[in-house]
Amino acid sequence: MNNFRATIGIEVHTELNTLSKMFSSVAVSAYDKPNTNINEIDLGLPGVLPSPNKAAVIKGIQLATALKMEINNNLCFDRKNYFYQDLPKGFQITQQYHPIGRNGQIRISNKIIKIERIHLEEDTAKQQIINGKLCLDYNRCGIPLIEIVSQPDMETPKEAIEYLTLLKRILTFLNISDGKMEDGSFRADVNISVAPIGTNKLGTKVEIKNINSFANVGSAIEYEFQRQVRQLLKGEKVIQETRRWDENKNQTIFMRLKSDAIDYHYFREPNIVQIDINHLIGDAQKSMLKLPTIIENELLNNNVATNLIQQIMDDHNIYNVFNTINAKIHNYPLVSTWVVVELGGLLKAKGAKYEVLESNFINRFINLLKLLNNQEINGKQAKTILEKIYTSNVEPVEFVQQLGFIQIKDPTIIQNYFKKYIAENSNMVTQYKERPERVEKFFIGLLMRDTKGQANPNISIEILKKLLS
Repeated sequence: MNNFRATIGIEVHTELNTLSKMFSSVAVSAYDKPNTNINEIDLGLPGVLPSPNKAAVIKGIQLATALKMEINNNLCFDRKNYFYQDLPKGFQITQQYHPIGRNGQIRISNKIIKIERIHLEEDTAKQQIINGKLCLDYNRCGIPLIEIVSQPDMETPKEAIEYLTLLKRILTFLNISDGKMEDGSFRADVNISVAPIGTNKLGTKVEIKNINSFANVGSAIEYEFQRQVRQLLKGEKVIQETRRWDENKNQTIFMRLKSDAIDYHYFREPNIVQIDINHLIGDAQKSMLKLPTIIENELLNNNVATNLIQQIMDDHNIYNVFNTINAKIHNYPLVSTWVVVELGGLLKAKGAKYEVLESNFINRFINLLKLLNNQEINGKQAKTILEKIYTSNVEPVEFVQQLGFIQIKDPTIIQNYFKKYIAENSNMVTQYKERPERVEKFFIGLLMRDTKGQANPNISIEILKKLLS
């Protein structure tokens, strides 16, 4: 196995989160009743004329900009001709010859992955097998898509997953797509070939379709690499074919030979004239949201823990909650810990998600963190109150009073407690120079016991250190 190398390229289809479809005014919704969001343009009925969605074009420009691509300022479309039940008009409108962006890149940890092209097109109908019958939902038919085609610059599953992770971040943070693989709005096809190390000649390319998670991308690449290596070691030829990933069997399964590929007879779409989009490019770029690399640096520069940064960046819903709350609190370390660790743990226990949090709860959570940030309560008390404000509409300050969590911040009161402890525990005081942390922990423990955790910890430790020194 160590004498062979893999060459990997990835094609990603991502649905754009526009309000309407690519060439019609029909609403886009993944959760409506099947076959309710469709009209004569989506069905390709005689006499209809498609019109490109301006919002989709703007998102295409923004993605091309984020990927440092050459933008084609002449918007052109082509027909991809084939007859299949998921595309009722018998052809797909795409950009075969004049993609909106060419020659881009994404930098991963150890190299730059070049991106050959991105192009706009329309999605097909959704197919499902129900009770042994093929059922079609045309709500998805005509939804705007961008296809992103990388160069074969990746060599390992780790590189492929990192590339897809960074690409998904760009799509979600720029509000181009929701990037949900589970809903089919972010779909990856992997091309992999294997060749002996030391040769410049690439092996035979095999395409893997139907990969529905990043983890499965890694598993599919690893399996296919080993499958092809075994064939080469036996002296067998690797056949150019299309395979699919079977998650249950944990292996790739043959679908069809590449020699069976359809000739799509591409030609220029006659019903859409060439459109000069120079006037859109500047405005589209000015209205772009922050790139994820900029946001990641902001988090790093504001002392957010590295492990928390990765969780925030990997889930745009977490970032949205964090950003909303931190705009009111202005304490990056505190908010990141409470949004990711404490709130995240609570949501996991409740079987809930960040994206369904109500604005009223967010406001109560902000008020809770304000109390904590202002040292009105301590962390342990805040955890207790968090559970309660999640299951009720009561404000945190009311629970502070109900539970007797009002902080003791009077230095005189705290100092009197410590003077009593020091007088009673002279043996601990003599150990302070050699074991300061142990001694401080001992006296703070006594204080928290006697005040039932209500003594302000920051004020308390300052007073204790002065007395002990």
